[in-house]
Amino acid sequence: MLQRCIQNGDHLTGRAHHCAILKTGNCLDLFAHNVLLNLYVNGKSLTDARKVFDEMPERNTISFVTLIQGYENSCFLESFQVFSDMRRIGFRPNHFTLAAVLKACVGLEAFDLAKGLHGCALKTGYEPNLFVGMGLLEFYVKSGDSGDASRIFQEMPKDDVVPWSFMIARRAQSNMGKEAVELFVQMRQAMVTPNQYTFASVMQACASIEAVELGTQVHCHVLKHDKNTVVGNALIDMYAKCGSIKDARLVFNGLTKNDEVSWNAMISGYSMHGLGGEALKVFDMMQETDVRPNQMTFVGVLSACSNGGLLSKGEAYFKSMIHDHGIEPCVEHYSCMVWLLGRLGHLDRALKLIKEMPFEPSLMAWRALLGACVIHNDVEIGKLCAKHILEIDPQDESTHVLLSNMYARTRRWANVATVRRSMKTKGLNKEPGLSWIENQGTVHYFTVDDASHPDKKMIYGMLEWLNMKTRQESYSPDRNAVLRDIEDDQKERHLWVHSERLALAFGLIKTPSGSSPIRIIKNLRICADCHAVMKLISKIVKRDIIVRDMNRFHHFENGLCSCGDYW
Repeated sequence: MLQRCIQNGDHLTGRAHHCAILKTGNCLDLFAHNVLLNLYVNGKSLTDARKVFDEMPERNTISFVTLIQGYENSCFLESFQVFSDMRRIGFRPNHFTLAAVLKACVGLEAFDLAKGLHGCALKTGYEPNLFVGMGLLEFYVKSGDSGDASRIFQEMPKDDVVPWSFMIARRAQSNMGKEAVELFVQMRQAMVTPNQYTFASVMQACASIEAVELGTQVHCHVLKHDKNTVVGNALIDMYAKCGSIKDARLVFNGLTKNDEVSWNAMISGYSMHGLGGEALKVFDMMQETDVRPNQMTFVGVLSACSNGGLLSKGEAYFKSMIHDHGIEPCVEHYSCMVWLLGRLGHLDRALKLIKEMPFEPSLMAWRALLGACVIHNDVEIGKLCAKHILEIDPQDESTHVLLSNMYARTRRWANVATVRRSMKTKGLNKEPGLSWIENQGTVHYFTVDDASHPDKKMIYGMLEWLNMKTRQESYSPDRNAVLRDIEDDQKERHLWVHSERLALAFGLIKTPSGSSPIRIIKNLRICADCHAVMKLISKIVKRDIIVRDMNRFHHFENGLCSCGDYW
């Protein structure tokens, strides 16, 4: 009867049967006690489970294992204590016990104890087992020992999807997107069938390295399996982050059920592409369903307003979040509002909002305002922002760079020199501009004035042709975009060897006209002159150009940009 209750998940009825047994005074044998213990463990009634365990006249390995597994997800210390009692009495642990206690050690961050358990696993011969192997994998990953984690993985059976999915997920989460994709390829070669979590992790990896070609290939694998919301959400995120927002929307529309992750991914995707109006339309659609907005939803909504300069809408959504949805604003929400106000030039209001935050202003908020000060050349408020940031993090490289750029834009070269000396003293280096483009599965990287690429002659020849064609379209270089104290002719040449222009020239050479858009990623904000040039070139060569800088995507098409020149 008790076993049937466990199978049906009917723990209340099981508890009633236990009460009836106690009233009759019938004695339970070891088997019945273990069933009763399992009933309470399955019903998450760990206090009752422990009481049953303590009152058992005799116990066996199953008794200890059942209680340890009950404790493994939250009561880590209790799990380890029961294991210690088990060893002291003389019971030999099995693979389920070792796996559960390894999980407890990870939860307690008791890495020395976990190493001892690894030794125990070696002695008892359980290491190749899936359960123990997964426990060891999780331990070595959590402790930062990637070498031993890889060794354990190599020693495990290769016919189960679980360890493959675990390692792919961990690499994707550790910004090792390329390695995660390579591991997925090995998994397919081993004839192991991926599950929804494998696909979701691979999509995350493709998104992190912004490899849309690889992501599309993985999508083809997904199409052979049943549609799943978890995988669909990962596809939406991957396509959005790789610059294919239309494909992201197609996946979104094709899902049989959209959960809050689906809606949030679509809203955030439109936001990062500068399509604030579309993001807000999706939010309106969401509110017509039974899925409720959460904190992440409003981060996407407020980001959409910030990226589109929609001040009145942003303020209305900020208030609605609090009063209509009962969501307290967090750091991300306030930072969105600071950037919205600051980018529009309302620097005093943005500063006031920071000071009125109900918690200590974050680095994120101060950095948002500093970025706005650089755009609007407000040195005084900019210096104040930098002061607050550097008090919290004196080694913050980006703040030094923004401060230097702000001085350079206002031609305060002495101040620029002071900031650069400070960076040198602190051992800080400005992050060099870097752009990259994917072609036939290979990623090509370019720095400013790069001469290292094998096709450099063709690339620079293409740049000369583009320079000539843009000037025929009345292009005039924006020398103010060069934040260096050099002669005007040097500034013009410097602009034409920016990393994104080299990547664009390579893309035009290597891809046929009329093919898919040229996709470029840049690690810094695209400068005003490159932005103007990209618009002109998209019209001249009749090609769509998609550039993702550190803040957002820019879709250049027929002389226009999706950002509306607001970025």
